[in-house]
Amino acid sequence: MKTIHILATAHGTDSAEGRAAINLVRVELDDMLRAHGGSQDTQYQVHEAYVDVQSPNVDEAALALPKEELCVIVPILLSTGFHTQVDLRRAAKNSGIAQVRIAEPLGPDASLAALQRARLEQAGWSPGAGMVVQGSAGSSRQDGREDMSQAAALLEAELGEPVRNSFVAAIDPKLADLAETEQPSFASPYLLAEGFFEGKMRRDIERVSPGTTVAAPLVNSHDTASARIIAACALNRVMEALRN
Repeated sequence: MKTIHILATAHGTDSAEGRAAINLVRVELDDMLRAHGGSQDTQYQVHEAYVDVQSPNVDEAALALPKEELCVIVPILLSTGFHTQVDLRRAAKNSGIAQVRIAEPLGPDASLAALQRARLEQAGWSPGAGMVVQGSAGSSRQDGREDMSQAAALLEAELGEPVRNSFVAAIDPKLADLAETEQPSFASPYLLAEGFFEGKMRRDIERVSPGTTVAAPLVNSHDTASARIIAACALNRVMEALRN
């Protein structure tokens, strides 16, 4: 039986809730891959890795894998950026693995926009509420920022309401500036789970637009259904990488 190693690589966070949410995504991905491999002469092994904050970092995790078996590095990250284009490529190059592929990030994807809508509805949003501000982490790369803007366009199509993308990091348009000017009723985090950026988004909104309701991030550790949606995106990216 052939073994394919899946290096599920997240950002990493100090938030206990954020860590638990990402772990749940990884568990769901493992279950999906086991089911997928059950009809083929293939087994999948899912390994954890991180680009920051947590261990093992992606370089260490890749080095520890067998050199003669295929590996797919799948980013549990929403957008293209420095981590996907630099960190993961470096890890793949230095791993010594004969066959290693890097999957695309999770988004932008219509299923993520649908999950954002569900989080907004849980927070009290309904059609007619007006413009929604999306808060994205931000990226030093133009292609990463474009991915986040495309995610806002998908959310706009999902809601049937205007959506403005903004960045929680110090990148224009900044979330705090846009929220202060527009005073929106709702803000949607384009963030996987609780952590640094989710906390900063809430603090920034509270400071400049206290009437704005901030929805929850995409995944929490008590919601297996949301973790399955993220895991399904990751599974699609793995299969795409294997086909190419």
